[in-house]
Amino acid sequence: MEMLFETIALSVITVLLLLLMLTRKPGHIKLLLGILTAAAAVASMVFFILMQRANGNPDAGQELTQLYAPCGIYVLVALFSLAVAALSRRKLRAEKTAKLAAKAKAAQEKKAKAEQSQPPKPDQEG
Repeated sequence: MEMLFETIALSVITVLLLLLMLTRKPGHIKLLLGILTAAAAVASMVFFILMQRANGNPDAGQELTQLYAPCGIYVLVALFSLAVAALSRRKLRAEKTAKLAAKAKAAQEKKAKAEQSQPPKPDQEG
């Protein structure tokens, strides 16, 4: 009975994390939620399999609907969450690269402007 409660509770947490992840814009929070959702989905699947084993496995001929389909759903949620996390990380890296490029360009323009505003020094010959 305790295993059933843990499985249901972790499955509900997985769904809530998935819904929360889907409502966020790409960034650090979405990356974290994607990783947490994937971990919760895998943990839910493990608890589900342990619960099935403790209750005597699925009925003969019913493995597809009683074991494989739920495990497949958990795996799909985990893979989807990892894909969303990877896309969020990709966007974060692109933003960081663009920010560094803009900073370097601004520094280069500032240096060029400073060189243009200084009057040329006359050559002092002996």
